[in-house]
Amino acid sequence: MATASRASLEQEIYLRSLTGYLVGQNLLEGYKRVAVITYPDRICSAMAAALATSYIAKGNYRDEAAAVFTYEDGKEAEVAKKVVDYKPDIVYLSFGGEQKLSYVAEITKKILSALSQAGYKGALGIHVRVWLATKQLSAVLADKKLADYLASLKEVRLFTADVPNRKFLFHKVKIEGGAAKPEKYKEVEITAEHAKLLSISLPPPE
Repeated sequence: MATASRASLEQEIYLRSLTGYLVGQNLLEGYKRVAVITYPDRICSAMAAALATSYIAKGNYRDEAAAVFTYEDGKEAEVAKKVVDYKPDIVYLSFGGEQKLSYVAEITKKILSALSQAGYKGALGIHVRVWLATKQLSAVLADKKLADYLASLKEVRLFTADVPNRKFLFHKVKIEGGAAKPEKYKEVEITAEHAKLLSISLPPPE
C-alpha cells in the first residue's frame, strides 16, 4: 500500500469498520435496495462490507437487500449495466482507500458517466474521500453532461467528518447552478477512538 498514512493497514481496515457502521445506519437509511461500487482493494472492500453489514443489520436482512460491484478500468460500462440490472434505489461509491485522490476523481467521473449511459436514475451515495478527491464534486460538475445527470438523480447523499468535534455529518446535496450545495440532515457523535483513527488516516501521495 503506497500511502502517506500514519495509520497501519490494520488500523485503516478497522477504521472502515467504524465508518461503514455509521454509513450503513444513517446515510443508507430509508433505502430498500443498495448497490455499492467499490474499488477492489483491501481498504475500500472493507468499507463496502462494513456498510452493507450495518445496513442489513438494521432490519434489512432479506434476499437482495444489498449487492457489491467492483470497479474495473476500461469496463465501466459493464459494471454500470450490472448495477442497473440489479435495480437499486441507491448506489454508493466506495473509492479512496488505497488510491491517489487524482485517480479517485478520474474514476468517479468515469463510473458516473457509465451509470448515466446505462440509464440509472436512482439516488447516489458519496464517500467523503470521493467528495474531497473531486473538490466537492466541482471536478465532476465541470462536465455539463455529468452536472445535468447528477441534478436529475432522485437524491445525492454524502457524509463528512468533523474530527475535532467528534462528529459525522450527513448531508443531502443539491446540484444548483453547476455547484454542489450540501444540506446537513443529521449528525452523529463518534468515539474518541474513531476520531483518532480519522486524524491519522491519509490518502496516498500524488
